[in-house]
Amino acid sequence: MERWLPIWEILLGSVALIVSLLMHGVGMAWVQALHRIFKQSRFHSYHQVTFSVLILMLATTHFVEIMMWAGALTALGAIEVFRDSFYYTSVTYTTLGYAENTLPHQWRILAPMMAMSGVFAFGWTTSVLFAIVTAQAKVAELKAQDKDAAEARMRDPGDT
Repeated sequence: MERWLPIWEILLGSVALIVSLLMHGVGMAWVQALHRIFKQSRFHSYHQVTFSVLILMLATTHFVEIMMWAGALTALGAIEVFRDSFYYTSVTYTTLGYAENTLPHQWRILAPMMAMSGVFAFGWTTSVLFAIVTAQAKVAELKAQDKDAAEARMRDPGDT
């Protein structure tokens, strides 16, 4: 019977992985929606401020996911103190891997699940960040082209 016990651990880890990625999806949708709102608002001219807010939201999404994993480890009794759970989860989720601690034998399969959720989440975050930076660069390029065209019209008003 002992050989089938990891099934429950795998199932629990898979559910936590899916919940973590669903949370990440909500966070990324929220960031992208706010980016669209910023692009259409008067705040759009404050590129650094809006970009900083979006970065803060991306980081908050990861923080919430780490808190979820740490809370689960503490609730399961895999790590008794939340501070230690948070530290272990942060190191595992980011794949930093200090290897100072390991989970008890009956919960060890959760560690790779945490690492997978972090790898997927950071990849997803990178793609969203890349899309935002690309959109910002396109806007800046269009503004520069408009400015160049306006300056050209001012220099040679008869050519237009």
